[in-house]
Amino acid sequence: MKKLQTLVMIAMISFASIQTKAQAFDNSTKMLTVSIGGADLFHIPVGYTYYTGFYSPLTAELYFQGEFAVHKYVGVGFNVMLGGRPANYGYAGGVYGYGGYYTGYRSEFNVAFGGLANFHFYQLIADKTGKNLHADKLDIYVGLSLGGGVAIHPADAYYGTNLDGLFYVGPQVGVHYFFNDRIGINGEIGFGKTFVSAGVTFKLGGSKGGSSKKK
Repeated sequence: MKKLQTLVMIAMISFASIQTKAQAFDNSTKMLTVSIGGADLFHIPVGYTYYTGFYSPLTAELYFQGEFAVHKYVGVGFNVMLGGRPANYGYAGGVYGYGGYYTGYRSEFNVAFGGLANFHFYQLIADKTGKNLHADKLDIYVGLSLGGGVAIHPADAYYGTNLDGLFYVGPQVGVHYFFNDRIGINGEIGFGKTFVSAGVTFKLGGSKGGSSKKK
């Protein structure tokens, strides 16, 4: 009986030494992220507006982002943004109505959407080193986003309603930290789509993790 127990224990230890461990990102991952933050979208004036050239203001945005693995370290997806900024008029070089000029910007509401691709390099590092880097919870990635949309400037005391075309392209660096197999937090910094943002990520369906051999 003791010999049988010993054999069972050895088998369990051996199995534990080669068992797979869930990864925060793998080749079956599907994620939806909802976040808030700021973007610096490239604005292209259409017709007569308050602005005379291209510009890229910082705007507040609500993000809806989906990402789907196409490789154990690579994901592609979409991004939808709703946001804008309030008006901020000022006057410089004199007093109102006498000398000087108006400064500031008009209010806007914008809608933008596009595609993205991310390389989840932290998972690659964890796999190649074989060390316990907590890659089952932590995911760090770099990527590129591209898209466009429209910004609406409502009529005010000085101008009528105008539109701007929107365009963005730029890199992002982000991190996920998952509290369990389905829910985590996300943060990004970059240019274009995301100047800075933070939110919540949900894993949707698929496997609850990939595999990384424990050494």
